[in-house]
Amino acid sequence: MKNHVHQKKTRIWERMTGWKGIWFHIAGIIAIIWFLVRVVPKPQRAQYPCQQVAMSMSLGYIAFWSILFTGLTVWLRSAKTKFAKTLPTVLAGFVVLFTITGAVFATNYFQTEQQPAAVSWDPIPKEPMGVGTGVSPGRVVWVWNPNATEKDLTGYWWEQQNNNQDVLDQMFSTGIQGFTGASTDADAWDTIFTYFNEAHGNGNIGYQPGEKIAIKMNLNNALGGVGDPYPKEDNDRDASPYVVKTLLRQLVNVVGVPQQDITVFDASRPILDCLYNRIYYESYPADPLVEEFAQIHYVDSLGGATGREQVIPSSTHMYFSDGTVRTLPTCVVEAKYLINMPILKRHPISTGVTLSGKNFFGSFIEPVSDIHSYHISGLTMGNPAPQVDLFTYEHLGGKTLLYLGDGTFATKVDHRTIAPFLMYPFNDDWTNSFFFSQDPVAIDSVMYDFLLTEGTNPIEGAQNYLHQAADPATDVYDPEHDGIYLSTSLGVHEHWDRSVDIFSSNRYSGPTGNGIDYTTFGEEFVRPGVVFLNPQEKHLYLFGTDKGAFPFSLIIGKIDVEAQVNGVSGVVQKIEFYKDNTLQFTDTEAPYIWTWNKLSFFSHTIKIIGYYDAVNTTSNQIKVWKIL
Repeated sequence: MKNHVHQKKTRIWERMTGWKGIWFHIAGIIAIIWFLVRVVPKPQRAQYPCQQVAMSMSLGYIAFWSILFTGLTVWLRSAKTKFAKTLPTVLAGFVVLFTITGAVFATNYFQTEQQPAAVSWDPIPKEPMGVGTGVSPGRVVWVWNPNATEKDLTGYWWEQQNNNQDVLDQMFSTGIQGFTGASTDADAWDTIFTYFNEAHGNGNIGYQPGEKIAIKMNLNNALGGVGDPYPKEDNDRDASPYVVKTLLRQLVNVVGVPQQDITVFDASRPILDCLYNRIYYESYPADPLVEEFAQIHYVDSLGGATGREQVIPSSTHMYFSDGTVRTLPTCVVEAKYLINMPILKRHPISTGVTLSGKNFFGSFIEPVSDIHSYHISGLTMGNPAPQVDLFTYEHLGGKTLLYLGDGTFATKVDHRTIAPFLMYPFNDDWTNSFFFSQDPVAIDSVMYDFLLTEGTNPIEGAQNYLHQAADPATDVYDPEHDGIYLSTSLGVHEHWDRSVDIFSSNRYSGPTGNGIDYTTFGEEFVRPGVVFLNPQEKHLYLFGTDKGAFPFSLIIGKIDVEAQVNGVSGVVQKIEFYKDNTLQFTDTEAPYIWTWNKLSFFSHTIKIIGYYDAVNTTSNQIKVWKIL
C-alpha cells in the first residue's frame, strides 16, 4: 500500500485536528459576516448557492446561541438560591468549551446540516431507446476549439477580451456543415430548412422571404434586484452574446433573413445591457460604435430599456400535463421557425440539469416558478415531465428548426457559476464547445453525458424527461388540449461508452445500432494536460471533505492533493507537487496524491508537474487559502 503521509504530524496538529468544535464558531461567525456583506446590498444574491450555504450555517450558529441564552435567562429568573443561579452559567461555559475542544456540538452540526448526497448510479452505455429525428436522424455534432475563449479570464466571462468571435464563427461553420454533410454554410442551411418544411408538410422548399424566426436564449440568471435591472453585471452564466451573434450572422448574411423578421427573446427575464450591447454592435466596447444588428427584435419580460420590447401575450395557450395553463407570447406564435439555444449547465434543484427542455421554461408569459413543483415531480423516474410537454407543443418543440447548444462556458455545481472541466480533452480549461442537432432528445442526452462524466453528479431522475420523450407514456401529453396525445417518440436517448475515445463516433451506438449519430470536430487541438482532481477551484474543504462551491478556494485542515494526467497514450513517469515553488513530494504511481498536513496559513500557490513519455512535461497550478 502506498504511504502518502510524508511528514510526521506535530503534537499541535494532532490536537488541533480534533478541535473541530472551534471551527463551528469560526465558520458561524464568518458565515454571518459573509451573508450580511454580500446579501444586504443586493438581496437577490440570497439565491446564490454559496449564500444559501452561508445562510444555513448562520442560522444554525444563531440558533445554538439563542437556545443557550434562552435557557440561561429562564433558569436565572426562576432560580431561588445563589448556587442555583451560578450552576447554569458554569454549565454553559462547559458547553462552549466542549464545542471548542470536544467537537461534540460541532460534529453534530456539520453532520446534520450537510445536504444529503445524490444517490450514486452508473448509467448503462449503448442501450438506445426511442427513434432519432432530424435530417440525419439522431445526429448530434460536437465542435470543440480551446481557442474560442481565454483560459485565464480578465474581468467577467462575457467581456470581449475573453471571447474570440472569429473562432466562434468558424466553429459554427464547421458544425453546421458537419451536421448536414454540406460543403458550404448556405447549402447546409438550405438542407436544414428543407427538411423542416418537408417534415411539416410544407413541401420541398427552403427558407422563404417574410418567414419569421424566434430565438430562445437562456437568461435564467438575469434577475433584477431593487430598481433598474438592466445595468446588472456579474459573472453568472447566461446566454453568450458572442454565440448569439454568430448565429445571427449566419441567418442574416448566409440565409438572407431580414433582421426585422428575427426575434431574440426570453419572456421571463430582462435582456441585460451587457448582453444587448454586445449583440447590437459589431464590437463593444469600441470607438466609434458600429451597429450590426439594429433591426433585430429584442423581446424580454420588461421592455424597460433602449431597444428592448416587452413581451406581448397572445390568445394562444399551452396545457401542461399537471393541469397548469400558460400563455404564449406573440413573437412565438407568429414565428414559423424557432431556434432553441440551451447552455451546458447543471441546475441546483434536486441536482438536475438545465438543457434544451429546461430552456423552453422562459417561453411563456406567466411566472416560471409556478412550474417548479411539476418539474421536481418530473425528476422521479416514470413520472410525467414538463420538458416533454414543451418538446411536444406545436408552437415550441414543434416549431424548432435547430437546437444549438452553447458549451463555451459550462457550469458544474449550479446553473450560474462557470467552472473549467477537468476531463479529457478540456484539462482544466473552459469547455469551448458547440452542439448541433434537430433531435431534442439526442442533443440533451449528449450534453447530459458531458456533465455526468465530468462528475457534476446529476441524479438519475434528471434524465427522466429524456426517457419520457424517447418512449412517451400513453394518454399523458396533450399540450394543445385537443384530445390528441403524444404517441410517438420525440427522439433517441442513450448514454455513451466512456471506454471509447470521446472523439470517436463509436462512443454511441450510431444509426446502424438505432442510437445517437455522434459526430465530432476538434481532435487536432488535443494536448496532454495535468489536472487537480482535489482540491478544485472555488470550493470549501473542511478537514479533507469537499463542502461545495465557495467564493474562493479555502482549505481548513489537512487535505489530499490529488492529480491526474490526461491525454497521454504513453507512460506517465511521475508527478511532482509544489507549494509556493518548493517541491513537497514526488509520486511515481497512480493515484498521484500528496497529503498536505503541515500547518499552513494564508494564501499559497500549489503546482503540479507531470512527466510523461520520458522527455515531456505538463504543469498546472491553483491559488488556495489554507488554515491549519
